[in-house]
Amino acid sequence: MRYSLNKNERLKKRDDIQHLFAHGKSEFAHPIKLYYQLKENNSDTPLLFGVSVPKKKFKKAVDRNLIKRRIREAYRLNQIPLKNLMAEKGHCLMIMPVYIADEIQDYKQIEGKIILLLQRLLRIYEQDNQ
Repeated sequence: MRYSLNKNERLKKRDDIQHLFAHGKSEFAHPIKLYYQLKENNSDTPLLFGVSVPKKKFKKAVDRNLIKRRIREAYRLNQIPLKNLMAEKGHCLMIMPVYIADEIQDYKQIEGKIILLLQRLLRIYEQDNQ
């Protein structure tokens, strides 16, 4: 399977994002809080992914974009096991990490936390579907 994050795998609909924050569950591993929820109407893609970095903490767009790029790259390289599980079960999972730290972390720290959170999601959905 390719390591990709295509346009159809992006979480873009305002209603989906609002529903995710209002009714979704969350996992936390500093500096990232990960919101997730199964989507009711299943689409072709097993995972929908979006990233959020608050403007309140990072005033400069350059800093926000740097953090988003790091999170997206870490997700892109480590999504395969969760993507395979969701495709196998026929579910669609919406995922949105929110960066909550006050300073910019380096890529290795962000990647480690993304891997940890994706493994937690994998365990949660493996247990729920047994």
